[in-house]
Amino acid sequence: MKAIIDLGTNTFHLLIANLNGSAIDIIEKVQIPVKIGEGGINNQQISEAAFKRGMQALELFSEVIKKHDLTEIKAFGTSAIRDAENGAKFIQQAVDLGIPIEAISGDAEAQLIYEGVKHSMTMPEQPVLVMDIGGGSVEFIIGMKDQILWKESFKLGAARLIERFHLTNPITTDEVLKLSLFIEESLASLWQSLNLYPASILIGSAGSFETLVEVLEKDLNENCPALSAHAHLVSTKQLNQFCALMKQCNSSERASLKGMASFRVDMIVAAAILMEVVVAKASIRQVISSAYALKEGMLFSMR
Repeated sequence: MKAIIDLGTNTFHLLIANLNGSAIDIIEKVQIPVKIGEGGINNQQISEAAFKRGMQALELFSEVIKKHDLTEIKAFGTSAIRDAENGAKFIQQAVDLGIPIEAISGDAEAQLIYEGVKHSMTMPEQPVLVMDIGGGSVEFIIGMKDQILWKESFKLGAARLIERFHLTNPITTDEVLKLSLFIEESLASLWQSLNLYPASILIGSAGSFETLVEVLEKDLNENCPALSAHAHLVSTKQLNQFCALMKQCNSSERASLKGMASFRVDMIVAAAILMEVVVAKASIRQVISSAYALKEGMLFSMR
């Protein structure tokens, strides 16, 4: 039995599980909306309030972990922690709680995301573009079955975009245009790589892409066919419906949606615009939402 702790910029995740061949037997799963990047992510700081929330979450994780007979604990910090000037202090205090954190690089993060995604479904025979939208960074991977052809991490996470652009509620047409242009210009190396390795299928890993499916099915009465127990097919028309809804709703309207997790209400608009830009610019024809991401990739890599 292993414990995986993913210290994301928006949410801290704890996964306690066993691997049974290619299947994950989940023993316990906890997620806490820490928002560790809030109030400081673009200044390379973990704010005092976010630091405190992070430690409280880790104290809870520590209590949960003590209830289980674990063979290994793996905890990793992503964009907000690895980039923060006081990230080392946060890591040291976590060690004092018995949780040894490794701040992994964006490159390593992308590698693990792909490892997770490829175990969630039978991968297509042609190249695919994998996208993981975090609060601090967005990872893109172009892969072909078991082979990664290209990967890169961009500091374009939803929390960074929200703090940089100070989006109104609901977002205005002018703000959408400015944000979309910024995203498109910032992803120049992605567009170049897609010229080398064309991919018409986008696989979105967990997080906002799970919300995409939940809102489509529970609020827009759309059907997203299951490709496996952990992956669903979404048409580009459905994705555009979702993005239009996210842009027109204010935060209270988004919070009232049946498929919207409360901790995604603030970040989902920037995430939806990221999806929209990538699907349009990359001429994506098919979208797949995978429930597996970084933590599952780490679990499979520990075999």
